[in-house]
Amino acid sequence: MPPSTASSPPPVPPRIHSNSSTPYQVQVRPHGAQRVTGVIFNALDNDPRSLRSAELKNRARWDEARTVEYEIFQEHLRSLGPDHFSTLSVAYNLAEVELETNYLDKANEWCQWVCENAQRVFGTKHPLTMKTESLTAEVLCQQGKYQEAESVCANVLARQQMTIGEDHLDTCDTRRRLGITYNALGRRQNAVMTAEKLTDTLKRLLGETHIRVFGSVLDALEYIVSNQSGDATTLIYMRFQPDVQRAVEMLLQVYQELQTALGHAHPSTIRALCLHGRAQSFIQQSMEASETLRRALASAEEALGPDHPLTMDIVGNIGVMYALQNGYAQDLLPNSRAAEAFPWLIRYLNWVEHRKGKDNPETQSTLELLGNLHFSAREYEPAQEYYERLVANSSRTDSKATERINGQLQLCRVHTMYTRQGLGSGIGGFLSSLPRY
Repeated sequence: MPPSTASSPPPVPPRIHSNSSTPYQVQVRPHGAQRVTGVIFNALDNDPRSLRSAELKNRARWDEARTVEYEIFQEHLRSLGPDHFSTLSVAYNLAEVELETNYLDKANEWCQWVCENAQRVFGTKHPLTMKTESLTAEVLCQQGKYQEAESVCANVLARQQMTIGEDHLDTCDTRRRLGITYNALGRRQNAVMTAEKLTDTLKRLLGETHIRVFGSVLDALEYIVSNQSGDATTLIYMRFQPDVQRAVEMLLQVYQELQTALGHAHPSTIRALCLHGRAQSFIQQSMEASETLRRALASAEEALGPDHPLTMDIVGNIGVMYALQNGYAQDLLPNSRAAEAFPWLIRYLNWVEHRKGKDNPETQSTLELLGNLHFSAREYEPAQEYYERLVANSSRTDSKATERINGQLQLCRVHTMYTRQGLGSGIGGFLSSLPRY
C-alpha cells in the first residue's frame, strides 16, 4: 500500500439540533403477515455504534447518526489511519448523512476526500471508489449541475456493470441516481422507465415487499406527477393523462400499505403521504391536497422535528400548492389564496437558502415564485426585493430565465419609481424624474 499523502478530512461543524430531544415514536405493528421487509441502510460491521447508526439512518434521524458516525470516524482515523478501508467507508457514511440533511457543500467535501484517497489506495474500479463517485453525482444534481451529474452517473454505472455486476446494490443505487438526474433534466419518460427497471431488479433481488422496492415505486410515481419544465401548458395537458390519474390512485395505495405495516410516523410512510398530497394538488383536488399535506406535516413535525428535510419538503409543497391555487401557473387573475402561500414559501426559502446555498436552483426557484406572486398581486416593492435577491445571488446560465427575471425586475422598478416619486405630483412628477437627452 503506498504511503499516505491524504489531506486532512473535512471537519464536522457544530449543529443546532432543534429536534435532538424529540423521541422517535415507534409504532406498534399489527398482528399478521408483515407487508414491508428489510432496511435501506445496513451496519458496516458488528460494532454497536455501527448498528446504532444504521438504525438511526433507517429512521431518518440524521443529526444523531452524524454524531455516531463521526465518533467512529475519529477513532478509526487515529487507530487505522486515513487510508484504511474502514476509515474511508465511515467517511463515505458521513458524506451520505450530509447529503440527506441537505448540507451540500459539506457532503461534497467528504465525497471528494473519500474519492481521492480511495482512487489513490484502491484504484478507480474499486467498489468504494465507484460508489463514492455515484454519491458525488447525486450531490452535483442537488447543486443544479444536472448535465455533469448525468455524465458522472452514466460513467459510474457502466464501470459498475462491468466490475461488480448489474445486480449489485451499489449498481442499483447508481441507477436510482440516474433516474433522479433524468427527472431534473426534464426527461420524464426516461426517469420513469429507469425507476421501473430498478423496481423490477429490486423485486427479483430482495422480494416484492422489501422497503427498497417501495422506495423505487415512490420514485417512479413522483416522476409521473412532477413537472420539471415549469411550463403551464404542459402542466395543464399532463393533468388529464391516464398515467397521472393512475399515479394518484397508486400513491394512496402505497401510503395505506406503508401506514399499515410501518405506522404513520415512519419516514417512508410520511414521504408517500406527501407525494399523494402533491399529486392531488397536481390534478387540482385543492381541498383534498390541503388536508393530505397538512396530515403529512403533522406526522413529520411530531416524528422528525420542524427542521427535518422531509418536514421542510412538505412545507415547500404546501406553499407551491397555494401558489397553484392562486392561478399563478396559468397566469390567471390573483385571488385571496396567494396570501396563504407566503408564510410557507418564506419558511422554506430561509431553510433551503441556509442548507443548499443562495445560488441553488431550489433557492432561486422559490425566490422567483415569491416575486411572481407579489407581482401578480401588484405588490411591486416586495416583488422587486425578491427579484433583486435573485439577480444578486444567481449563477444561472439559462439565458431565457435571465432575460425573464430581468424583465420582471425592470417592470417592478418602473412601478416603484412611480410610486415613490410620482405620488405627490402625479404623472408629471414621474416623467420629470426620467433622464433627459
